[in-house]
Parts: sequence; C-alpha cells; structure tokens
Amino acid sequence: MVRSILVGLGGRGVPGSCYTESATAMAVDLAQRHKASLTGVTVANLTQLARIGPVPIGAGALAADWRDQRVAEMRDHVAAAIVEFERACGSVQLPHKVLREERQEPFDYLISQARYHDLTVIGLRGLFEYGVNGEAHYDPADTLVRLVSGGVRPIIASGPEARPVTRVMVAYSGSPQSAKTMRRFVQMQLWPRAAVRVVAFGDDHERRQRHLVHAAAYFEAHGVEAERDYRPTDPRRGVLEAAHEWGADLIVMGNSHRTLLARKVLGDTLLETIRHSDVPLFLAQ
Repeated sequence: MVRSILVGLGGRGVPGSCYTESATAMAVDLAQRHKASLTGVTVANLTQLARIGPVPIGAGALAADWRDQRVAEMRDHVAAAIVEFERACGSVQLPHKVLREERQEPFDYLISQARYHDLTVIGLRGLFEYGVNGEAHYDPADTLVRLVSGGVRPIIASGPEARPVTRVMVAYSGSPQSAKTMRRFVQMQLWPRAAVRVVAFGDDHERRQRHLVHAAAYFEAHGVEAERDYRPTDPRRGVLEAAHEWGADLIVMGNSHRTLLARKVLGDTLLETIRHSDVPLFLAQ
C-alpha cells in the first residue's frame, strides 16, 4: 500500500542534467493511482555556493556580493521548482506539501524524511541541483549509494523524460538482495497492469533458468504473468541492452555483489546501469 510519496526536487530547465520534471510526473501518476499524498523536498547546499576560491586582497566586498548573488539565484530557481511542483499537484487536485531547506549536507535531510514515506521518487540526475554557477554536481551512482546506505528504500529514479509505465523489466540475479527487490516491487503493485519480463544474465545457463522459473512462479502467485528471458552476457552491459530491445519503461534491480564500498551497497552491475541508464530504475535493497 502506497499512501505517501516523497519527491526530491532539483531545478527546472537545466538542459541534459536535471530530471526533476520526469520525477514529478511519475510521482503524480503514482499518487493518482494509489490515492497517495506527495511531499516535495528542496535542499540547497549553501556551503558549496559560498566557495568561490582565493579572493585577491581588496576584493572581499566583491566576493561577498558574488556569494549573495549565487544564493539569490539559487533561491529563485528553488522557488520556480516549487511553483511547478505545486502546479502539477494542483492540476489533478492531489494533496501535497513542500519542505524547503538550506543546509550544508543536503542528503541527510532527504534521508530523514524518507523514513516517514512509503516511496521516494527522484530524478536519476540533477537531484538538489538548481542550475547555479558554483553549485555541487552529484554523480548519479554516488547519489543512490548515499541514499540507499542511509536507508532510503524503495526508490524510483526517473529517466530524462516522463513516460507511462506499461513494460517492466526485472533484472534478476538470484541473489538475496535481487530477490528482496523483486518481492518488494510485486507486493507494492505500483503498476498492476504493466507487462513484466524477468531477465537473467550470465554463463551458468542451468542455474539462471532455475532462477527465472522461480521468479516467474512468484509473480504468478501474485496474479501477474511474467515472461522469462535468459541472456548469456555480462549484465553490466546486458541490462540496458535488454531493456532497450524490449522497450522497457522501468527496470527493477537489486544488488548481486558485495565487495568494496559502493559495490557493497549496490553492486557492479547496478552501478554501471545507473551511470548510463535512460530508463527509470526501481531499487529496494
């Protein structure tokens, strides 16, 4: 059951770098489907905006004016993002609220608020970026590592464009983390009418086929017919290839490896997919 959705808001109109529009559209769609409320969150990193490098002697006042200008511009962009979020919610009469923060560490606040929501939706790129010169730019994989490590789950990370979710591809490795993510997605029934395809990757054909049979049976037990697909390829490149081939609108993925820091949280395959994906991702490990 989904009754409350948290939406991370970045800036608007930042070409190629911010997916706030698609995140908002996906959150609005889900809220309508599940009669949920939305909470939009903006968090500006004032510490980063204050960093302008070495200041020549006698230029202190000019530097202070520059910092003030950056902060004012950021606040204008934040206000524009909030106006558009409220417009999107108001156009379909969705209950909503906005949390507007200015902090040294933007992720901690989102993590704290996610505890009280059933689902968090963010843009795969551009979270807490507002198109201001000198602001921090966050690698999408690093962003998701920090959020997942902080306990934010489940998460939907939207792609560059809003799209209806009619085809869901589940990249399934058979690991406990992958199975947990799959089960969470099935139980939430976010898009119950979407077609589902479960895909397994790797060179162990017999083992992967067993994984697919068990995964499809789990879907069937919940009233969902799932196609099965096996690909004897490296999942680090195979996941997106399979998603594009089938025309998937969403990829459901869990961790399959536990090695070093980022890989311990998300896994090699997922990290690679995050960095190159133009397809929304569902994560819940």
